[in-house]
Amino acid sequence: MTRPFKPTKWTLLFLLLSAMMILMGGAAIAPALPLISEAFPDAPDSLISLIVTLPSLAIALTGIFIGALSDRIGKIKVLVASVAIFTIAGCSGYFLTSLYAILIGRVILGIGIAGITCTTSSLIPCYYEGITRARVLGYQAAAMGFGVLILEMSGGLLAGISWRATFLIYLIGIVILAGVLLTMKEPVLLKNERNTVASDEKFPITPLLLGYITLFLGSMLFFLMPTKFPYFIATLDAARILGENTALTSGLFLGVMGCAASIIGIFYGRLTWRFHRYTILALTFILFGVGYCSLGLATSLAVVAFAVICIGLGNGILMPTILTWIAAITPKQFLGRASGGFSVSLNIGQFTSTLAIVPVIAIAGTYSNMFLAFGCAAFVLALPYIFAMIKVKDKVTLPQTVKIEN
Repeated sequence: MTRPFKPTKWTLLFLLLSAMMILMGGAAIAPALPLISEAFPDAPDSLISLIVTLPSLAIALTGIFIGALSDRIGKIKVLVASVAIFTIAGCSGYFLTSLYAILIGRVILGIGIAGITCTTSSLIPCYYEGITRARVLGYQAAAMGFGVLILEMSGGLLAGISWRATFLIYLIGIVILAGVLLTMKEPVLLKNERNTVASDEKFPITPLLLGYITLFLGSMLFFLMPTKFPYFIATLDAARILGENTALTSGLFLGVMGCAASIIGIFYGRLTWRFHRYTILALTFILFGVGYCSLGLATSLAVVAFAVICIGLGNGILMPTILTWIAAITPKQFLGRASGGFSVSLNIGQFTSTLAIVPVIAIAGTYSNMFLAFGCAAFVLALPYIFAMIKVKDKVTLPQTVKIEN
Protein backbone atom coordinates (compact mmCIF):
# COMPACT_ATOMS: atom_id res chain seq x y z
CA MET A 1 0.00 0.00 0.00
CA THR A 2 1.34 3.42 -0.99
CA ARG A 3 1.79 5.68 2.01
CA PRO A 4 0.31 9.20 1.69
CA PHE A 5 2.88 11.94 1.22
CA LYS A 6 3.24 14.19 4.26
CA PRO A 7 4.09 17.77 3.28
CA THR A 8 7.03 19.41 5.03
CA LYS A 9 7.72 23.06 5.77
CA TRP A 10 9.69 23.19 2.53
CA THR A 11 6.68 21.84 0.65
CA LEU A 12 4.56 24.62 2.10
CA LEU A 13 7.19 27.21 1.23
CA PHE A 14 7.28 26.29 -2.45
CA LEU A 15 3.51 25.93 -2.62
CA LEU A 16 3.31 29.52 -1.40
CA LEU A 17 6.04 30.70 -3.77
CA SER A 18 4.08 29.13 -6.62
CA ALA A 19 0.92 30.86 -5.40
CA MET A 20 2.70 34.20 -5.69
CA MET A 21 2.40 33.83 -9.45
CA ILE A 22 -1.36 33.21 -9.50
CA LEU A 23 -2.65 36.73 -9.06
CA MET A 24 -0.02 38.98 -10.56
CA GLY A 25 2.03 36.70 -12.80
CA GLY A 26 0.45 38.28 -15.86
CA ALA A 27 0.54 41.79 -14.42
CA ALA A 28 4.10 41.84 -13.10
CA ILE A 29 5.08 44.27 -15.84
CA ALA A 30 2.12 46.61 -15.26
CA PRO A 31 4.32 49.48 -13.95
CA ALA A 32 6.12 49.51 -17.31
CA LEU A 33 2.96 49.89 -19.45
CA PRO A 34 3.36 53.66 -19.99
CA LEU A 35 6.98 53.07 -21.07
CA ILE A 36 5.92 50.29 -23.45
CA SER A 37 3.36 52.68 -24.92
CA GLU A 38 6.22 55.10 -25.63
CA ALA A 39 8.31 52.30 -27.21
CA PHE A 40 5.43 51.44 -29.57
CA PRO A 41 3.92 54.88 -30.27
CA ASP A 42 1.75 53.63 -33.15
CA ALA A 43 0.00 51.07 -30.95
CA PRO A 44 -3.16 52.17 -29.11
CA ASP A 45 -3.29 51.89 -25.32
CA SER A 46 -5.91 49.16 -25.63
CA LEU A 47 -3.41 46.97 -27.54
CA ILE A 48 -0.64 47.69 -25.05
CA SER A 49 -2.97 46.72 -22.18
CA LEU A 50 -3.31 43.26 -23.75
CA ILE A 51 0.23 42.57 -22.54
CA VAL A 52 -1.28 42.38 -19.07
CA THR A 53 -4.69 40.96 -19.90
CA LEU A 54 -3.93 38.32 -22.58
CA PRO A 55 -2.54 35.89 -19.98
CA SER A 56 -5.89 36.13 -18.21
CA LEU A 57 -7.76 35.25 -21.41
CA ALA A 58 -5.46 32.28 -22.02
CA ILE A 59 -6.05 31.05 -18.47
CA ALA A 60 -9.81 31.45 -18.87
CA LEU A 61 -9.78 29.39 -22.07
CA THR A 62 -7.53 26.59 -20.79
CA GLY A 63 -8.09 26.43 -17.00
CA ILE A 64 -10.84 23.81 -16.96
CA PHE A 65 -8.96 21.52 -19.35
CA ILE A 66 -5.68 21.81 -17.46
CA GLY A 67 -7.49 21.19 -14.17
CA ALA A 68 -9.10 18.03 -15.56
CA LEU A 69 -5.72 16.96 -16.96
CA SER A 70 -4.13 17.33 -13.52
CA ASP A 71 -6.81 15.04 -12.06
CA ARG A 72 -6.04 12.47 -14.73
CA ILE A 73 -2.21 12.42 -15.07
CA GLY A 74 -1.13 13.97 -11.77
CA LYS A 75 -0.95 17.42 -10.25
CA ILE A 76 2.82 17.48 -9.76
CA LYS A 77 3.54 16.68 -13.41
CA VAL A 78 1.26 19.49 -14.53
CA LEU A 79 2.77 21.90 -11.97
CA VAL A 80 6.34 21.19 -13.11
CA ALA A 81 5.45 21.71 -16.79
CA SER A 82 3.49 24.86 -15.95
CA VAL A 83 6.31 26.50 -13.99
CA ALA A 84 8.71 25.77 -16.87
CA ILE A 85 6.29 27.37 -19.36
CA PHE A 86 5.82 30.32 -17.01
CA THR A 87 9.55 30.97 -16.84
CA ILE A 88 10.35 30.65 -20.53
CA ALA A 89 7.31 32.49 -21.89
CA GLY A 90 7.53 35.18 -19.21
CA CYS A 91 11.13 36.06 -20.03
CA SER A 92 10.51 36.03 -23.78
CA GLY A 93 9.45 39.68 -23.78
CA TYR A 94 13.01 40.71 -22.94
CA PHE A 95 14.28 39.31 -26.24
CA LEU A 96 11.37 39.89 -28.63
CA THR A 97 11.26 43.07 -30.73
CA SER A 98 7.77 42.79 -32.23
CA LEU A 99 4.76 43.82 -30.16
CA TYR A 100 2.70 40.99 -31.66
CA ALA A 101 5.41 38.44 -30.83
CA ILE A 102 5.37 39.71 -27.25
CA LEU A 103 1.59 39.26 -27.17
CA ILE A 104 1.91 35.65 -28.37
CA GLY A 105 4.41 35.05 -25.58
CA ARG A 106 1.89 36.44 -23.12
CA VAL A 107 -0.74 33.93 -24.29
CA ILE A 108 1.69 31.07 -23.68
CA LEU A 109 2.52 32.58 -20.28
CA GLY A 110 -1.18 32.41 -19.44
CA ILE A 111 -1.23 28.66 -20.09
CA GLY A 112 1.58 28.27 -17.58
CA ILE A 113 -0.20 30.37 -14.96
CA ALA A 114 -3.39 28.32 -15.52
CA GLY A 115 -1.51 25.16 -14.62
CA ILE A 116 0.06 26.77 -11.56
CA THR A 117 -3.33 28.02 -10.37
CA CYS A 118 -5.12 24.69 -10.83
CA THR A 119 -2.45 22.55 -9.24
CA THR A 120 -1.51 24.68 -6.22
CA SER A 121 -5.16 25.36 -5.40
CA SER A 122 -5.97 21.63 -5.48
CA LEU A 123 -2.77 20.40 -3.80
CA ILE A 124 -3.50 22.36 -0.62
CA PRO A 125 -6.85 20.58 0.09
CA CYS A 126 -5.15 17.28 -0.75
CA TYR A 127 -2.21 17.88 1.60
CA TYR A 128 -4.05 19.54 4.52
CA GLU A 129 -7.29 19.09 6.47
CA GLY A 130 -9.53 21.08 8.83
CA ILE A 131 -8.20 24.20 10.53
CA THR A 132 -4.76 23.59 9.06
CA ARG A 133 -6.26 23.73 5.57
CA ALA A 134 -8.02 27.03 6.32
CA ARG A 135 -4.82 28.46 7.76
CA VAL A 136 -2.76 27.38 4.74
CA LEU A 137 -5.34 28.81 2.33
CA GLY A 138 -4.96 32.07 4.23
CA TYR A 139 -1.20 31.79 3.80
CA GLN A 140 -1.80 31.22 0.10
CA ALA A 141 -3.76 34.49 -0.07
CA ALA A 142 -0.92 36.16 1.82
CA ALA A 143 1.53 34.75 -0.72
CA MET A 144 -0.60 36.15 -3.55
CA GLY A 145 -0.51 39.54 -1.87
CA PHE A 146 3.22 39.21 -1.22
CA GLY A 147 3.57 38.38 -4.89
CA VAL A 148 1.95 41.72 -5.70
CA LEU A 149 4.40 43.42 -3.34
CA ILE A 150 7.49 41.74 -4.79
CA LEU A 151 6.50 41.64 -8.45
CA GLU A 152 5.08 45.15 -8.70
CA MET A 153 7.87 46.84 -6.76
CA SER A 154 10.47 44.85 -8.68
CA GLY A 155 8.67 45.68 -11.90
CA GLY A 156 8.77 49.36 -11.02
CA LEU A 157 12.48 49.18 -10.22
CA LEU A 158 13.31 47.27 -13.39
CA ALA A 159 11.20 49.67 -15.44
CA GLY A 160 13.59 52.38 -14.25
CA ILE A 161 16.31 50.50 -16.17
CA SER A 162 14.22 49.74 -19.26
CA TRP A 163 10.79 48.38 -20.06
CA ARG A 164 12.39 45.19 -21.38
CA ALA A 165 14.13 44.52 -18.07
CA THR A 166 10.75 44.07 -16.35
CA PHE A 167 10.29 40.75 -18.18
CA LEU A 168 13.34 39.32 -16.38
CA ILE A 169 11.33 39.09 -13.18
CA TYR A 170 9.94 35.79 -14.47
CA LEU A 171 13.32 34.19 -13.83
CA ILE A 172 12.00 33.52 -10.32
CA GLY A 173 10.36 30.50 -11.95
CA ILE A 174 13.73 28.71 -12.01
CA VAL A 175 13.89 28.72 -8.20
CA ILE A 176 10.27 27.60 -7.90
CA LEU A 177 10.77 24.77 -10.40
CA ALA A 178 13.73 23.40 -8.44
CA GLY A 179 11.73 23.60 -5.21
CA VAL A 180 8.73 21.77 -6.64
CA LEU A 181 10.90 18.93 -7.90
CA LEU A 182 12.70 18.55 -4.56
CA THR A 183 9.88 18.99 -2.03
CA MET A 184 6.60 17.75 -3.51
CA LYS A 185 5.08 14.39 -4.38
CA GLU A 186 1.78 13.40 -5.90
CA PRO A 187 -0.95 13.13 -3.23
CA VAL A 188 -2.38 9.63 -2.85
CA LEU A 189 -6.13 9.17 -2.53
CA LEU A 190 -7.19 6.94 0.34
CA LYS A 191 -9.16 3.79 -0.50
CA ASN A 192 -12.54 5.27 0.42
CA GLU A 193 -11.75 8.37 -1.68
CA ARG A 194 -10.82 6.25 -4.69
CA ASN A 195 -14.05 4.30 -4.33
CA THR A 196 -16.09 7.49 -4.68
CA VAL A 197 -14.99 7.71 -8.29
CA ALA A 198 -17.19 4.74 -9.06
CA SER A 199 -20.02 5.92 -6.81
CA ASP A 200 -22.89 8.28 -7.49
CA GLU A 201 -20.81 11.26 -6.32
CA LYS A 202 -20.64 13.89 -9.06
CA PHE A 203 -18.85 17.14 -9.74
CA PRO A 204 -20.84 19.76 -7.72
CA ILE A 205 -21.23 22.35 -10.47
CA THR A 206 -24.37 24.02 -9.11
CA PRO A 207 -23.05 24.68 -5.57
CA LEU A 208 -19.76 25.91 -7.06
CA LEU A 209 -21.44 28.31 -9.46
CA LEU A 210 -22.20 30.99 -6.87
CA GLY A 211 -18.60 30.94 -5.69
CA TYR A 212 -17.35 31.25 -9.27
CA ILE A 213 -19.66 34.21 -9.94
CA THR A 214 -18.47 35.93 -6.77
CA LEU A 215 -14.84 35.42 -7.75
CA PHE A 216 -15.56 36.72 -11.26
CA LEU A 217 -17.04 39.96 -9.90
CA GLY A 218 -14.31 40.44 -7.30
CA SER A 219 -11.45 39.84 -9.72
CA MET A 220 -13.05 42.17 -12.28
CA LEU A 221 -12.97 44.94 -9.69
CA PHE A 222 -9.51 44.15 -8.38
CA PHE A 223 -7.84 44.03 -11.80
CA LEU A 224 -8.56 47.70 -12.36
CA MET A 225 -5.46 48.29 -10.27
CA PRO A 226 -2.65 46.73 -12.33
CA THR A 227 -4.13 47.90 -15.65
CA LYS A 228 -5.23 51.48 -14.89
CA PHE A 229 -3.60 52.53 -11.63
CA PRO A 230 -0.22 53.25 -13.32
CA TYR A 231 -1.98 55.62 -15.75
CA PHE A 232 -3.87 57.27 -12.88
CA ILE A 233 -0.63 57.83 -10.95
CA ALA A 234 0.94 59.36 -14.05
CA THR A 235 -1.75 62.09 -13.97
CA LEU A 236 -1.36 62.83 -10.25
CA ASP A 237 1.01 65.72 -9.53
CA ALA A 238 1.72 64.50 -5.99
CA ALA A 239 3.03 61.20 -7.41
CA ARG A 240 6.09 62.94 -8.88
CA ILE A 241 7.76 62.96 -5.48
CA LEU A 242 10.24 60.36 -6.79
CA GLY A 243 10.74 62.06 -10.15
CA GLU A 244 8.99 62.35 -13.49
CA ASN A 245 9.15 58.60 -14.07
CA THR A 246 6.11 57.53 -12.03
CA ALA A 247 6.59 53.79 -12.69
CA LEU A 248 8.45 53.35 -9.39
CA THR A 249 5.77 55.29 -7.47
CA SER A 250 3.09 53.14 -9.06
CA GLY A 251 4.99 49.98 -8.21
CA LEU A 252 5.42 51.09 -4.59
CA PHE A 253 1.71 51.70 -4.10
CA LEU A 254 0.77 48.42 -5.78
CA GLY A 255 3.29 46.81 -3.46
CA VAL A 256 1.57 48.38 -0.44
CA MET A 257 -1.70 46.92 -1.74
CA GLY A 258 -0.09 43.50 -1.89
CA CYS A 259 1.34 43.92 1.59
CA ALA A 260 -2.16 44.65 2.95
CA ALA A 261 -3.44 41.48 1.27
CA SER A 262 -0.60 39.49 2.79
CA ILE A 263 -1.25 40.72 6.32
CA ILE A 264 -4.97 39.90 6.25
CA GLY A 265 -4.20 36.54 4.64
CA ILE A 266 -1.97 35.55 7.55
CA PHE A 267 -4.88 36.05 9.96
CA TYR A 268 -7.52 34.57 7.65
CA GLY A 269 -7.57 31.25 9.55
CA ARG A 270 -9.01 33.11 12.55
CA LEU A 271 -11.57 35.00 10.46
CA THR A 272 -13.01 31.96 8.72
CA TRP A 273 -13.89 30.24 12.02
CA ARG A 274 -15.57 33.34 13.45
CA PHE A 275 -17.56 34.67 10.50
CA HIS A 276 -19.78 33.11 7.85
CA ARG A 277 -18.49 33.29 4.29
CA TYR A 278 -21.29 35.71 3.35
CA THR A 279 -20.12 38.14 6.02
CA ILE A 280 -16.56 37.98 4.71
CA LEU A 281 -17.71 38.45 1.09
CA ALA A 282 -19.91 41.42 2.03
CA LEU A 283 -16.87 42.97 3.71
CA THR A 284 -14.81 42.27 0.58
CA PHE A 285 -17.03 44.36 -1.68
CA ILE A 286 -17.42 47.11 0.94
CA LEU A 287 -13.63 47.40 1.12
CA PHE A 288 -13.46 47.56 -2.68
CA GLY A 289 -16.10 50.29 -2.64
CA VAL A 290 -14.33 52.37 -0.01
CA GLY A 291 -10.99 51.91 -1.77
CA TYR A 292 -12.08 52.87 -5.27
CA CYS A 293 -14.21 55.81 -4.14
CA SER A 294 -11.27 57.09 -2.09
CA LEU A 295 -9.01 56.67 -5.10
CA GLY A 296 -11.43 58.62 -7.26
CA LEU A 297 -11.39 61.52 -4.78
CA ALA A 298 -7.66 61.37 -4.02
CA THR A 299 -5.47 64.44 -4.42
CA SER A 300 -2.73 63.39 -2.00
CA LEU A 301 -0.53 60.35 -1.61
CA ALA A 302 -1.95 59.70 1.87
CA VAL A 303 -5.44 59.15 0.44
CA VAL A 304 -3.98 56.98 -2.32
CA ALA A 305 -2.24 54.86 0.33
CA PHE A 306 -5.49 54.46 2.28
CA ALA A 307 -7.31 53.47 -0.92
CA VAL A 308 -4.80 50.80 -2.01
CA ILE A 309 -4.74 49.33 1.51
CA CYS A 310 -8.55 48.92 1.46
CA ILE A 311 -8.43 47.28 -1.97
CA GLY A 312 -5.60 44.99 -0.86
CA LEU A 313 -7.51 43.94 2.27
CA GLY A 314 -10.61 43.18 0.18
CA ASN A 315 -8.71 41.02 -2.25
CA GLY A 316 -6.78 39.36 0.56
CA ILE A 317 -9.97 37.89 2.06
CA LEU A 318 -11.72 37.19 -1.26
CA MET A 319 -9.34 34.52 -2.55
CA PRO A 320 -9.11 32.23 0.50
CA THR A 321 -12.86 32.52 1.10
CA ILE A 322 -13.60 31.18 -2.38
CA LEU A 323 -10.92 28.50 -2.13
CA THR A 324 -12.18 27.37 1.29
CA TRP A 325 -15.69 27.25 -0.17
CA ILE A 326 -14.50 25.08 -3.07
CA ALA A 327 -12.52 22.73 -0.80
CA ALA A 328 -15.49 22.29 1.54
CA ILE A 329 -17.96 21.12 -1.12
CA THR A 330 -15.75 19.33 -3.68
CA PRO A 331 -14.70 15.65 -3.42
CA LYS A 332 -10.91 15.29 -3.64
CA GLN A 333 -10.97 13.43 -6.94
CA PHE A 334 -12.57 16.51 -8.54
CA LEU A 335 -10.37 19.18 -6.94
CA GLY A 336 -8.26 19.73 -10.05
CA ARG A 337 -11.37 20.39 -12.14
CA ALA A 338 -12.89 22.62 -9.44
CA SER A 339 -9.64 24.58 -9.17
CA GLY A 340 -9.72 24.89 -12.96
CA GLY A 341 -13.09 26.59 -12.57
CA PHE A 342 -11.50 28.85 -9.96
CA SER A 343 -8.78 29.91 -12.40
CA VAL A 344 -11.30 30.42 -15.21
CA SER A 345 -13.55 32.63 -13.05
CA LEU A 346 -10.59 34.58 -11.72
CA ASN A 347 -9.18 35.31 -15.14
CA ILE A 348 -12.41 35.88 -17.05
CA GLY A 349 -13.03 38.54 -14.43
CA GLN A 350 -9.60 40.04 -15.07
CA PHE A 351 -10.06 40.02 -18.83
CA THR A 352 -13.61 41.38 -18.61
CA SER A 353 -12.28 44.17 -16.43
CA THR A 354 -10.38 45.64 -19.38
CA LEU A 355 -13.49 45.44 -21.57
CA ALA A 356 -15.68 47.09 -18.94
CA ILE A 357 -13.22 49.95 -18.52
CA VAL A 358 -13.59 51.17 -22.12
CA PRO A 359 -17.23 52.39 -22.01
CA VAL A 360 -16.96 53.53 -18.38
CA ILE A 361 -13.93 55.74 -18.96
CA ALA A 362 -15.48 57.05 -22.18
CA ILE A 363 -18.44 58.30 -20.14
CA ALA A 364 -16.48 59.26 -17.01
CA GLY A 365 -13.81 61.17 -18.92
CA THR A 366 -11.05 60.79 -16.30
CA TYR A 367 -9.47 57.94 -14.35
CA SER A 368 -10.68 59.50 -11.10
CA ASN A 369 -14.31 59.42 -12.22
CA MET A 370 -13.82 55.87 -13.52
CA PHE A 371 -12.64 54.70 -10.08
CA LEU A 372 -15.60 56.45 -8.46
CA ALA A 373 -18.01 54.63 -10.78
CA PHE A 374 -16.52 51.22 -10.00
CA GLY A 375 -16.45 52.04 -6.29
CA CYS A 376 -20.20 52.70 -6.33
CA ALA A 377 -20.69 49.43 -8.25
CA ALA A 378 -18.78 47.58 -5.54
CA PHE A 379 -21.15 48.88 -2.85
CA VAL A 380 -24.10 47.61 -4.90
CA LEU A 381 -22.45 44.18 -5.25
CA ALA A 382 -22.09 43.99 -1.47
CA LEU A 383 -25.86 44.13 -0.95
CA PRO A 384 -26.76 40.50 -1.90
CA TYR A 385 -24.14 39.18 0.51
CA ILE A 386 -25.38 41.47 3.30
CA PHE A 387 -28.92 40.11 2.80
CA ALA A 388 -27.59 36.52 2.70
CA MET A 389 -25.56 37.22 5.84
CA ILE A 390 -28.68 38.37 7.69
CA LYS A 391 -30.64 35.35 6.45
CA VAL A 392 -28.14 32.78 7.75
CA LYS A 393 -27.35 34.60 11.01
CA ASP A 394 -29.59 32.38 13.15
CA LYS A 395 -28.25 29.22 11.54
CA VAL A 396 -24.67 30.27 12.22
CA THR A 397 -25.26 31.15 15.88
CA LEU A 398 -27.25 27.98 16.69
CA PRO A 399 -24.24 25.58 16.88
CA GLN A 400 -22.44 28.07 19.15
CA THR A 401 -25.44 28.11 21.52
CA VAL A 402 -25.57 24.31 21.63
CA LYS A 403 -21.86 24.15 22.38
CA ILE A 404 -22.26 26.49 25.36
CA GLU A 405 -25.19 24.48 26.75
CA ASN A 406 -23.24 21.24 26.49
